[in-house]
Amino acid sequence: MNQKVIHSTHIYFLLIMSTGFMVHVLLLPVILTASNRDSWLSVIGSVAPLIFWTVMIYYLNKKFEKKNMLSLLFSLHPIISYSIRILLGIYFFLTAFITFKYTGFWAKLNYTADIPDFLAVVSFASLCYYASLKGIRTIGSLAVFFLPLVVMLGFLVGIGNIKYKDYSMLFPVFERGYKDFFFGIMYACSSSFEIIYFMFITPFIRDRIKIKPLMLVSIGIFFLSLGPLMGGIAIYGAEEAVKMKVPAYEQWKLLSIGVNIERLDFLSIFQWRSGAFIRISLSMFLVNQLLNRGQKKSWILPILYTMLIISVLIPWDFGSFFSILYSVYFPASLVFLLFIFGLLFILSRIKGDSP
Repeated sequence: MNQKVIHSTHIYFLLIMSTGFMVHVLLLPVILTASNRDSWLSVIGSVAPLIFWTVMIYYLNKKFEKKNMLSLLFSLHPIISYSIRILLGIYFFLTAFITFKYTGFWAKLNYTADIPDFLAVVSFASLCYYASLKGIRTIGSLAVFFLPLVVMLGFLVGIGNIKYKDYSMLFPVFERGYKDFFFGIMYACSSSFEIIYFMFITPFIRDRIKIKPLMLVSIGIFFLSLGPLMGGIAIYGAEEAVKMKVPAYEQWKLLSIGVNIERLDFLSIFQWRSGAFIRISLSMFLVNQLLNRGQKKSWILPILYTMLIISVLIPWDFGSFFSILYSVYFPASLVFLLFIFGLLFILSRIKGDSP
């Protein structure tokens, strides 16, 4: 059913690009809203659950090493198979939609105000569609190419803005008690637990996932959320950082090199778009894999992207969109990821170790 066309290294890069976008962009305004100044402590508090989660899904994945995850899902009783695959397909589609919609809000605010929404959405969706159509090898190779550049730009803005940072603004902590701190941990986990994605990509790899690189990926995702979060609070203060909604990218507007080079925030467009591109392309590729056995139906992916474009173009004010993210999507995502883990664990027990 599937060709083994990538190596485990590609998966590590894909996880950092996709889940990294989640914790670097979508998580920060949400966790700041939930925990305010204590949000950086919430991220630190999520390290232990994240490490435990990483170990658990690694050992769960070993249960499926002799199996093809996608083939296994298709081999179940039709009612069970359709139910699971449709649920997963909806989840991955929502992942692509929320990423695309949030990107559209940010782009409209910063650099596409004079461009028709249809043109901006269709042009970017076309690039994502092409990557999804070409397959996991293309998406993985692009992730390997993009990630070093994204990391380099991250260090540039982080180090370049040190002169503006006052880390005393991270304190005092627990001004409003400990409730917000624990709420923040929930939001941090709901984003970082996305690394379970790799179990749906392993059918395409030639070698095996190893625990040490996977643990390094988890640590990298942790720092992708902690670094810009602490930096945003240290520069703007917690109250202002909450209002910004994208504090990691607002820091680009302050960056300058010497006294003659300013307005380097255009580099943030590449950083944001590359992460969104990988995340959307990968999510839609997985939806297609779940709904289109053996890629026999070439019309499914174009329909999925048409649905994505239409849904993104539907008018929606940012306030209500963010409210849904905060109150519904993130909590529901955590519950769903835990449910998927439990479901896969049950399948591993039922199917045993047979190929």
